[in-house]
Amino acid sequence: MRISGSVAMVTGASRGIGKETARALAAGGAAVALVARNQEHLESLVAELRPGRACAIPADLTDTRQCRIAFETAINRFGRVDILVNNAGMADGGDLLTQPVEDLARIVDVNFRAPVVLTRLAAERMAAQGGGHIVNVSSLAGVTGIPGAATYAGTKAALRLFTSSLRVELNEQGIYLTDVVLGFVKTGMLEQVENSSRVGTLFNRARRLRLMHDTPAPVVARAIVDAIEARQTVVVIPGYARLLYLPLQGLSRRFVQWLTPS
Repeated sequence: MRISGSVAMVTGASRGIGKETARALAAGGAAVALVARNQEHLESLVAELRPGRACAIPADLTDTRQCRIAFETAINRFGRVDILVNNAGMADGGDLLTQPVEDLARIVDVNFRAPVVLTRLAAERMAAQGGGHIVNVSSLAGVTGIPGAATYAGTKAALRLFTSSLRVELNEQGIYLTDVVLGFVKTGMLEQVENSSRVGTLFNRARRLRLMHDTPAPVVARAIVDAIEARQTVVVIPGYARLLYLPLQGLSRRFVQWLTPS
């Protein structure tokens, strides 16, 4: 799909992967609707990008009504949406029994329910337009599971299956879907999950063994744009994540168990 001349909507666009993806899409000639909670950060990014080719849409994606309003705002501003990047995400702060129920519900809402709602809205519009591309940012945690981040892992597994199921449903509508499976990426969310003693221990042990390394967000953004242009179905970043992303997923789970102290 051509990026130049298209309209993209990116969630979680105020920082990290979302911000870098918005930059990469704008550099390729796309108009970009930027969605996140932090209006100040969004407006700063709008000022940085091409004048008149970006707009800030502050929204809390745990609220279905705000999801709908955000999408309608993008349509009203640019007349169409050709690309949707469901990037916004939240991570657990520790083991399940240490987490307030309300926090767990919010993780589910942001990581899974919001992408479902926005995908539904975008798919209807894209079908009427004759096609489009939807990118859902998942995680290696949704393949292997991560002790200390169980809710996050569960939502990312759900998002991966949602994406693969829709790939068949929406293909005849000219709508392509990409599942972006991420390992460790240098963002604020990575710092947050590392505050969990169990997850932090797993990550640090993997780094000491030189089995894993942090990936800069701009590298991920470039891979997302390349996947849209090439209509790739699955993108796994970085190399060690591709190693773990195996049909033998039981082997991947045993690898994580080996890294995690009992």
